[in-house]
Amino acid sequence: MNYLLAIISGAIASAAFAPLSFWPAPFIALSLWYYLLLRSKLSSRLLISYLFGLGLLLPTQQWTGIYVGNTPWLALCFMQAIFFIVPALFVDKGRRFNQFTFATSYVLIELLLRTSPFTGFGWSRIGFTQIDSPLSPLYASGGVVLLTFFIACISAARSLRSLAALITIGFIFTLLPGTNITNIKIKVALVQGGVGKLGLDFNSKPQEVFLRHLKQSSDSIKADQVDLIIWPENAVDVDVNSVSTVKQSIIAQSKALKTPILIGGVTKSTKGLKNQSMLFNPEISQTYTKRYLTPFGEYLPMRSVASRFSQYADQVDDFVGGESDTVFKIGKITFQSLICYEILDDALRDEIKSDFLVVQTNNATFGDTAQLDQELNIARVRAAESGRYIPYVSTTGVTTLIDNRGNIIKDIPKFESATLFGEIEKVNGSTFTQVFGKYLEAIAIIWLLVILALRRRGS
Repeated sequence: MNYLLAIISGAIASAAFAPLSFWPAPFIALSLWYYLLLRSKLSSRLLISYLFGLGLLLPTQQWTGIYVGNTPWLALCFMQAIFFIVPALFVDKGRRFNQFTFATSYVLIELLLRTSPFTGFGWSRIGFTQIDSPLSPLYASGGVVLLTFFIACISAARSLRSLAALITIGFIFTLLPGTNITNIKIKVALVQGGVGKLGLDFNSKPQEVFLRHLKQSSDSIKADQVDLIIWPENAVDVDVNSVSTVKQSIIAQSKALKTPILIGGVTKSTKGLKNQSMLFNPEISQTYTKRYLTPFGEYLPMRSVASRFSQYADQVDDFVGGESDTVFKIGKITFQSLICYEILDDALRDEIKSDFLVVQTNNATFGDTAQLDQELNIARVRAAESGRYIPYVSTTGVTTLIDNRGNIIKDIPKFESATLFGEIEKVNGSTFTQVFGKYLEAIAIIWLLVILALRRRGS
């Protein structure tokens, strides 16, 4: 019965992610899991925790196998579920500080999720689920790590005094200084041009995606209407450095609209393919190369092994990552861009120091799945953590304007060719999360070690 409850509790936790987006779910799920740990011996705790991990990961990450089959999805989930055994090693009936060992060990789980193996896959961190909850102000004070700690700590609270203390501490965290809004408004146009078909071969017809974005821009945007036009990742489906007609078409449109255009495209180099953001003003003035590459999407670890298990392995070309950030400049306006998968990297969040952040993504490869809304939700969290507005632009949706607290200002429907017009505000300064958030995981691990040392002294 305990094992069935473990799977159920994990499934309840998964309800916090899209499509359900029920933010109280992790509190219910972790409370049940914690209860099961306290009443079980070590061997049972290990299996209970593993099953909890499966219950959480399998439904949350099901979309990863939508076009490449179930084997990669199942392999990823069954491997990552191993990380969830960590609390089982430290939480035991009658032991001191169980509440805090549970919370700190869950922070360790999510550290493993986002870093291992290869570059990790931290998509299903419960810290991403609270953007619409009363805890959302904590994102600027400690980020995803702090939210994860609070969720686990509150779930393991067994007294009103403990719960009251956590609420008080959380309130104090929200008083920490953050960013400043300058009240200088920037007009943007986000172009969701769409694709001819969904799936891995969304760009099988050369220039189709590019022409859709070019036409959508020319049909909907007037000269001098906005300060910046933004196209999504892979909006230009051919190498602009190799196909001069495509490059000249973008330059001509920038001139005609008297507006800089930020595009997303793949280019070729002697070292390999590059996923890039390029600012046409009207010529290419600045370029950013994606640094945090997607394993099994933009490069294939253990290619010889992967080829044996998936017929799609040979379709993955290895990309080469960029080596530095780029701060784009348009007059007195500055912004940075993160490309799709990069929003998972906490370190890149901490580098955002410009007026606003652009997120460019291509969701066409995942069709009409929960991936689209889950990624948007992560972008909303990054907006709250960095205290910056985010124009979030996708080939197929959900193209959205997000304010500096993670709230949706406006969006356009999925799979429609449309242009989203709006205003965002310049922001300066850094949040507490950006300055000190990088240390929280290390503090949690040190705290866990201190607790273990105190337990040994008291035994």
